[in-house]
Amino acid sequence: MTDALQITRQGGVVTLTMNEPASRNALSDAMREGLSSAMQDLSVDSDLEAVILTGSGGVFCAGGDLKKMLANHKAGLVTGAEDILPRMKYLHRWITLLRDLPVPVIVAVDGPAYGAGLGLALTGDIILASERASFNASFCKVGAVPDGNLFYSLPRMIGLQRARELFYTGRTVHAEEAQSLGICMEVLAVDNLLPRAQAIARMMCDTSRTAFAMTKAISARSMDLDSNALLELEAQAQAVCLSSTYHKDAIDRFTHKQPPRFDFR
Repeated sequence: MTDALQITRQGGVVTLTMNEPASRNALSDAMREGLSSAMQDLSVDSDLEAVILTGSGGVFCAGGDLKKMLANHKAGLVTGAEDILPRMKYLHRWITLLRDLPVPVIVAVDGPAYGAGLGLALTGDIILASERASFNASFCKVGAVPDGNLFYSLPRMIGLQRARELFYTGRTVHAEEAQSLGICMEVLAVDNLLPRAQAIARMMCDTSRTAFAMTKAISARSMDLDSNALLELEAQAQAVCLSSTYHKDAIDRFTHKQPPRFDFR
């Protein structure tokens, strides 16, 4: 039986492929368990340098497993909010681990990223989309509020008014519009999507792991803290980075007109 989540590794780059295309890679119990287990392992992996998250079968992730939700209602397993909260807390535990990984997370979206699948996509640091990718905060269509950390990620990414419009309408955003809004960084042909994600992951492995981790952590708080608090975090982080071996090597290369270790293309 095929695992819901396939995990492959090349050096320090780990690729997570959601692999239940028959259900459009919905967040089934097996998929949630696979992602939760993977996040627990990756969060303590000292050799990890980058993560690629993608789907299969022309679909990224269709979001919640609506068939299972209906079955639970019919079986009388959902009688009140107290029956839902543990599942939400479980989702939040592993999606927070993914969001806070101290390494680059590159998301390659081919096909639909809907509902919680959109939230999952937006945990990435770099989001790439195929030409047939589409994004939809579809919760309003089933009488639900956005989840998957979308209340945090989407307004910061595209602004509050536009995020509310997508929350309120549940309309589909196709790849080109997603790029113009700032949801994805690049739009690529289907066959070029994963190779581009892999190329970016390899390039990002050449960054300073310390500087990247600090930049990611501080920028995640940039809209919550005031200027003085951010200046203090900036000063502390820079003191660490400018005394690092990586920095000394980088300025030595620059001084001697040698190519840098990290050169994003």
